[in-house]
Amino acid sequence: MREHQIQANLHQKPKTAILFDAENISWQHVEQVLSLASIHGKPILRAYADFSRPETKGWQEPALTHGIRTIHQFSYNSKNSSSDFLMMHDAFKLIHSGKIDTFVIVTNDSDFVTPIQLLRQSGAYVHGMGNHGRAQKLLVQCCNQFSWLGLGDQATDKECSGIPEATVNRILKAYEGMEKSDNGAVSVGQLKVKSNIALSKSAKFSKLLAQTGRFELLENNTLVRLSA
Repeated sequence: MREHQIQANLHQKPKTAILFDAENISWQHVEQVLSLASIHGKPILRAYADFSRPETKGWQEPALTHGIRTIHQFSYNSKNSSSDFLMMHDAFKLIHSGKIDTFVIVTNDSDFVTPIQLLRQSGAYVHGMGNHGRAQKLLVQCCNQFSWLGLGDQATDKECSGIPEATVNRILKAYEGMEKSDNGAVSVGQLKVKSNIALSKSAKFSKLLAQTGRFELLENNTLVRLSA
């Protein structure tokens, strides 16, 4: 009986595509994504990035373990990702092939809003996944379904940081209410003002952000975003 089920699974044709924006989502979320997406059946798996970048090196192991096809595209412009365009180009090829009817789009990038809307207009079901505090509201709303990634890990970080939970929650609430850049970053100084934390200098506030374990500091500690 078990052998028969295995054979049936082998012959089952994928109707779902899980597409990772690997420049925008950490490889550490792969297991959670696959678990959340299992409701959609057997998938094809693809990850898109400029894999020559050091920060994408972590994708090698999960790609080999789970059979994720890594699709490399050099980025010739630091502000715009060529791999994003390629990812959505492939999505439209898949929907028009008639073989795929469900897409799991794993990204925090609001540039995917219009392509996702077009996929839905073409009859696809779109399940979005992203990080709480980084994926913007419009991205969440444009999907049929949206799942948050990494919440369990973030809760653990909060408990181990040594920073009072009330302080962390105040900063998170302020961060979530701010307008963010495409990579989810906001000004450290503006976040300090919004969160109304009683510290005298932004430099000290940057240190506090780092100690929470919830934030990633950028551009010489002038910008900050939620950790992936």
